[in-house]
Amino acid sequence: MEIQKQLTEVQSELDSETAQRKILANETEKVAVEITFAAERASQHASAFTPIWEALRESGSDMAVSVAWLISAIVTVIPWLVLVVPMCWLLAKLWRKLRRKPSGLPPAKPN
Repeated sequence: MEIQKQLTEVQSELDSETAQRKILANETEKVAVEITFAAERASQHASAFTPIWEALRESGSDMAVSVAWLISAIVTVIPWLVLVVPMCWLLAKLWRKLRRKPSGLPPAKPN
């Protein structure tokens, strides 16, 4: 009887460990890892002009980034100009109108 009880306990532990292993195996199957390596060429005859050539090579992408930033800035500013320009025009018109308005006092006569 004692042996039967121990056998049942060991079988239960084995079943539990098997289930745990299946769960962990399933989890590791779901993990995807993608690694990309790119090696840079080592220049064997680096000269004094190497930084200049590298700057010229990168200038195209720098120009593209600058143009993209400029487009974003213009697109951001245009809607505000639609509001601000007419408002400034109206304020300037109102200001000129208020400055031309007579003060209500008669002009002083010279003696």
